[in-house]
Amino acid sequence: MTDMNKTPTLTDAELAPAGLPVLSEDDVATVTGIVSIGASWDPSSRSRGGVLGSWSRKSGADLDVAAVLFQDGEPVTLCLGLDESLKNPLHGQPGDGSVVHSGDNTTGDGEGDDETVTVDLGKIPVEFHKIVVMVAAFKKSNKLKGDAGFQGANNVLFTVYDGTGPGAEKQFCIRPSLLGTENCVIIAILDRVGNTTTFEMRKKKARVKVEHGNQAALIQAASRAG
Repeated sequence: MTDMNKTPTLTDAELAPAGLPVLSEDDVATVTGIVSIGASWDPSSRSRGGVLGSWSRKSGADLDVAAVLFQDGEPVTLCLGLDESLKNPLHGQPGDGSVVHSGDNTTGDGEGDDETVTVDLGKIPVEFHKIVVMVAAFKKSNKLKGDAGFQGANNVLFTVYDGTGPGAEKQFCIRPSLLGTENCVIIAILDRVGNTTTFEMRKKKARVKVEHGNQAALIQAASRAG
């Protein structure tokens, strides 16, 4: 018989597997090179049973990773996967390929990150002094499906990596609260250090509400992020 009053003798590592490295909100990490921000989620039944639940899972949920680049205090460049011209917004310009979106995933199907923005800090033109990265249930289709906040998606996870590809090291993760109806999370803010290729990165985890399908509102949320 197990003694329920006995103190466990397992170590912390045995009691719980190690999670992702922790960066507290507004803590500052100095970063160089390549930084990737990914969002992963699973299709949800939206608490519906039977045929309706099956239809909801098949239709999936649609989250969007976005990055806004600032120059002289103003948002001037948007990286977003739902528009082909915004997946590599600096194409044909200085910094071509320095901010790249993996593309629009509209369902959450598949393993690993469903959408990713990859930023090569060493290639970002020096006039860009700040980058704000966010994830939103942005499109009007979310509203039409009756989703509030991120409730249309299960197991939502946002992860920030040092590097890209299989060898990338996870820096921190954010799991948005299951409470609330805000449909956008500010993940991280990167501020350039002087005229160098070094940036200071802050984890935000700020939730805000953005009008569905309103690109200007999405950019305004980035501008208010701090």
